[in-house]
Amino acid sequence: MPRKKSETIIPVAPIDRLIRNAGAERVSESGAAALAKILEELGTEIARLADEMAKHTGRKTIKEEDIDLAYKTWKKTKFP
Repeated sequence: MPRKKSETIIPVAPIDRLIRNAGAERVSESGAAALAKILEELGTEIARLADEMAKHTGRKTIKEEDIDLAYKTWKKTKFP
């Protein structure tokens, strides 16, 4: 059976390893693909916040501190 072309940017294999490292013995391809899609959505949202923060300070380049602050901001809004 031919494999479907991935709809995500993040490859499924590293997500499979991530799930296994969390303790799972077996991981279906669709399960790993579902987590990859979720992680991409979260990553995109945090990247957008980081971009806003960089632009607010007059920069085009997103730095580590922008990502850190964006994650903290995102976390506060989602898990108050």
